[in-house]
Amino acid sequence: MVSGISLPENLDLGGASAFAEQLLGLRGENLGLDASAVQRLSGVGLEVLVAAALQWRADGKALEIIGWSEAALQALETLGASPSELFDEV
Repeated sequence: MVSGISLPENLDLGGASAFAEQLLGLRGENLGLDASAVQRLSGVGLEVLVAAALQWRADGKALEIIGWSEAALQALETLGASPSELFDEV
């Protein structure tokens, strides 16, 4: 079974910290994250997403991020990243 949650609209310092805490409670589950509401993604937010992807992979669980908003994709590009490079494509 895959749990699904939406990423916060602002995945910046404040939003990333709260979201990281939320993720801890879901560790050990296959997880789908919906990025369609993201309007602001900072380097710290990206770090939380990458750390989660690595942790889920190490735990042998699936973590999929879907529905990237245009703002999130632009932020990833600005940060020199892309979803396909960082996260498993399912």
